[in-house]
Amino acid sequence: MFFNLVKPKGCANGDARLNGLSRVIALLTMVLAADLTQAEWKDPLDSPALQTMRAHESLLLDVTRAGNRIVSVGSYGHIVFSDDNGLSWRQSDVPVSVTLTAVHFSGDRYGWAVGHDGVILHSSDAGRSWEKQFDGFAANDAIVRAAKANLAKAEDALVAASDSGNDLRIENAEMAEEAASFAVQDAEYDQSTGSTKPFLDVWFYDANRGFAVGAYGMFFQTLDGGKNWEDVSSRLPNPDRLHLNAITNVGPTSLAIVGEMGLLLRSDDLGQTWVTQDSPYDGSLFGMVDSGDLQLLFGLRGHVFRSKDDGITWVELTTGSEQTLLGGVVGNGEALLVGNAGSVVVFNEKLMAPRSIILGGRKASSSVVETNDGHFIIVGEAGVKILDASGELMDLNISMATGEE
Repeated sequence: MFFNLVKPKGCANGDARLNGLSRVIALLTMVLAADLTQAEWKDPLDSPALQTMRAHESLLLDVTRAGNRIVSVGSYGHIVFSDDNGLSWRQSDVPVSVTLTAVHFSGDRYGWAVGHDGVILHSSDAGRSWEKQFDGFAANDAIVRAAKANLAKAEDALVAASDSGNDLRIENAEMAEEAASFAVQDAEYDQSTGSTKPFLDVWFYDANRGFAVGAYGMFFQTLDGGKNWEDVSSRLPNPDRLHLNAITNVGPTSLAIVGEMGLLLRSDDLGQTWVTQDSPYDGSLFGMVDSGDLQLLFGLRGHVFRSKDDGITWVELTTGSEQTLLGGVVGNGEALLVGNAGSVVVFNEKLMAPRSIILGGRKASSSVVETNDGHFIIVGEAGVKILDASGELMDLNISMATGEE
């Protein structure tokens, strides 16, 4: 704001008016400065999640089991857990306040949660408390290191190709070197923008070996329980850096990754090597659920596909719903998929006979897990809700517990 401080002509008390205006401006400046100081931005990566009695009603994006405990993660760094099949919940101690997108436990105690700003959290007490292992700044640094290492290999390969005199080999090496050079430039640009890319899913084989996947083709591996994370995106046939939405196991040593534009990748050696599979759909895929020899693949606009051969070939199922499906689980008797606008699709034990339900309120759900008593907990826009074995919403009093355990 600009003030004209020229003394008015012919005004006997001009000096007094100027002095008064100066004091007002000085006071406003001090007030504004105080407000700015109080409102100083704090990095969510360094700001613990606030405790609230309504955390179970806030946006939650994933839910899983840690033994008999149920753990869910979501917005503002909220992590809540229940030991009574979802009727009452407690909020975990979390060192960040970024949105958390996925959670996975290896056994009853050791868990990992991932989310925005490239964050990876770890719990060793079944989800009661969490520590930060990794974030987007460290991820960017790791991606730059890996890109430079790949460029050095490409340069060495180009020298070897040139020495061979083979024109085709030289041409391929030149293209590989150029692609690796561009990858370094992209990585360094991302590094300069900060911790901007989210992880979207996490999966662990045991307490040591795990993977995290995310936006723009992020793919990280740990071999020591998350103490160190390595960028291994070069293993994937994903040159366009398509978003990786989910990773899951489809056999004892087989893994699958699904992503945007129908991306479907498979590994049969626990993630060391990957191949592209023929995808049954060219729209975004959001997940896959496995039931031994049977799998369901799901994504945009209600598209669902069933496989009888560990996810090699797929047949589309008619579900009666065109709502995007975001999460699913295979229960003891039935399987459920959940998604936008209150959509729930129920399958029998053979992953057949789909039946579509629209829940009242039409709130989106993003994940589902089965409870010990045969019910299903869904999480999403409306926080925690409980469905019966047939997929119908149950009228239960779900609350946050108070006091110490």
